[in-house]
Amino acid sequence: MLAKLGKTRADDSHKTAGRYGPLHSFWRRKPVASTCSTRQTARGIRKALRETLPVIRHARTLIVIAFTAGGLSCGVAARADSVSVFTGTLGGTSDFVFRGLSLTRGKPAAQASLDIEFPKEFYVGAFVATADPNPGPSPPVEMDFWAGRYWRVSENFSGDLRLSQYTYPEDPRRVSYNRTELTGTVGFRNQLYLAAIYSPNTKAVGSSAGYAEGNAWAVEVSGRKPLNERFAISAGFGHYGLNEIYHDSYNYWNATLTATLKPFELQLAYLGISENADEHFADDSVGDRVALTALWRFSSTK
Repeated sequence: MLAKLGKTRADDSHKTAGRYGPLHSFWRRKPVASTCSTRQTARGIRKALRETLPVIRHARTLIVIAFTAGGLSCGVAARADSVSVFTGTLGGTSDFVFRGLSLTRGKPAAQASLDIEFPKEFYVGAFVATADPNPGPSPPVEMDFWAGRYWRVSENFSGDLRLSQYTYPEDPRRVSYNRTELTGTVGFRNQLYLAAIYSPNTKAVGSSAGYAEGNAWAVEVSGRKPLNERFAISAGFGHYGLNEIYHDSYNYWNATLTATLKPFELQLAYLGISENADEHFADDSVGDRVALTALWRFSSTK
């Protein structure tokens, strides 16, 4: 990790921000005895990634991010080559966190997602959440869109390649926080994951404009373990390389307990971030925290 910058700063779009401190963060539940518990599927890999390193999308988790419903049976999954599967979520979280940074600065957020999986394991999706990342003028929402493809390499291994676009409509900040990411993920038995993320021409993330435009990257390792048909635990660790934008990088991590009460889901997550992030981001957007997320999941096939 590069040396810290020895100064504090505010976003260039306003003069009301306080001191900027550390960065902040955060992505099954099939019966343990079921053959579905280890079958590699596109829905399974995206769901587990959402829990272990939340796009909270908490996940962001998010992320923290909600891509799929967990109530689909093995029979539905087996027909993925001949039907389209629609899955989505509606809900809210006590804190909208992505890669260790709170995009609501500790306040609650409403969120929704929709994911469509086509035959041959291609998929598209969208996510929207209320946001308030800056102490001064802030965009009211974040909207994300993605498209990708899943591969079942073998009975144990799977792969996923996704192109994502993060956008902030009606953003009053002077610098654009919109960005594009390319993510490649390798999964093992829907329980262990390794993801690599690349984002070119990035100007800013979180609550603070960068010092220069550049390329960003991240590496994430995560895992999940079902305890029974209702509960699962997951954890993840990531490194966000922002050296070209902020002259620094940081680590983030999380541990999450998920309770499935079909069609509802509760997630209780502990999220952390390395201390050097406080040199670049708002004080109330960084630091260790606990977040509670409640979701209603739905699914349909066509």
